[in-house]
Amino acid sequence: MELTIEKLVYGGEGLARTSEGEVIFVPLSAPGDVMEAERLAGRQKPARASMRQLLSPGPDRVEPACDIFGQCGGCQWQHLSLHAQRDWKQKMVTESLVRLGKLPDVTVASTLSPQTDGWQARNRVQWELVPDTASQTCKLGYHAAESHTVVEFNHCPIIPAPLNQLAQRLRELAQQTPQIAAHRFRVEAFISSDERMLLIFTGEKNGALRPLAEQLMQDFPALEGVCWVDSQQKEAHPKPIAGQSSLQFALAGNQYRVSAGQFFQTSYAGAEVLLQVLDHWLSPSVTSLLDIYAGVGLFSVHRAKRTQRVLAIEAAPGAEADALENFALNGITNVAWKTGDARQALRTLNEDFEVAIVDPPRGGCQPEVLDWLSTHIEKQLIYVSCNPTTLARDLKHLVAQGWRIEAVQPVDMFPQTYHVETLVNLFR
Repeated sequence: MELTIEKLVYGGEGLARTSEGEVIFVPLSAPGDVMEAERLAGRQKPARASMRQLLSPGPDRVEPACDIFGQCGGCQWQHLSLHAQRDWKQKMVTESLVRLGKLPDVTVASTLSPQTDGWQARNRVQWELVPDTASQTCKLGYHAAESHTVVEFNHCPIIPAPLNQLAQRLRELAQQTPQIAAHRFRVEAFISSDERMLLIFTGEKNGALRPLAEQLMQDFPALEGVCWVDSQQKEAHPKPIAGQSSLQFALAGNQYRVSAGQFFQTSYAGAEVLLQVLDHWLSPSVTSLLDIYAGVGLFSVHRAKRTQRVLAIEAAPGAEADALENFALNGITNVAWKTGDARQALRTLNEDFEVAIVDPPRGGCQPEVLDWLSTHIEKQLIYVSCNPTTLARDLKHLVAQGWRIEAVQPVDMFPQTYHVETLVNLFR
């Protein structure tokens, strides 16, 4: 069938309609594309189709920079201009607020971006190292889209050059080591301004990992450590194979020590933009601040010296030790810490705060958390979200309880993908 793409939807796919008016989603399409398409098997609604032939490209279509784009599942929008990507992220946030949040009068600002060219934006990445029957060794790559198949890469343009170099050397060493090549491993690589780290996930500690790790550290002096994580244990703590198990980050004049396995913003430059927006929205002096889903203290550390009293809440095991070290690194003494699930922690907390910052996981906030905020936050609430759909749901809840949305700011922390970080400024 012949289709014309009308727009993009959250998830990255293009929306088209058949001659009968049926909605069809098409991956890797661009607004304005005219194509010959084939319906994919399955009963999903809306139906999906794949492009067989591009008859006429849309005005925002560009040539992808990566030779495995379309096979690898890491990027969905390399075929779109950077301007179009940012424009559609703003539109997707707006549509979520209108359609799901029933908030038609909220204005969403133009998308901010810390990256000028849209490349090398990620400071954390996952690879798969798997046996390869064709070569009788192994291959290293990313998951294919909607698949566990591994697609090899020679150069990944969305990660910095040092991580590409690390990937190439890791592949070489693994292919030369039969004990490694015969097993499947998940690998996470991290980079700060001047340090690197690797985590290797596997069900059992492989004896060949130590010499491999030591060789990598010899080859890359900036590689601070290689850690092993038991993939068979839930919430297993990384254990150093060689070197140390943490990285140092410098952001907006503060120092952060982040242990292996702890969450930290995936885009180093993007985190700087988040902090700039916070500073623009928050008063220079705050009496009391509640930081929920605090991680290792990114926002608490950044705002503590301009706040009389801060309380940070985080459930992740090990986050408290990192946060306390980060407070000490930056000479901060006015932050209290509470470990635990946000809902449970707030049940035992009966005090009010002038301002709250919440940065929940993709699932958003639990209703009990939103209710507590509406009872105990006196003035201002800043919501940081990585998922426009759950953000819209939670904002609908908050507005019904008397909050007013002052500003909505999307941030393009993940160029070449449909993912968008959104900050919302709410007042009583």
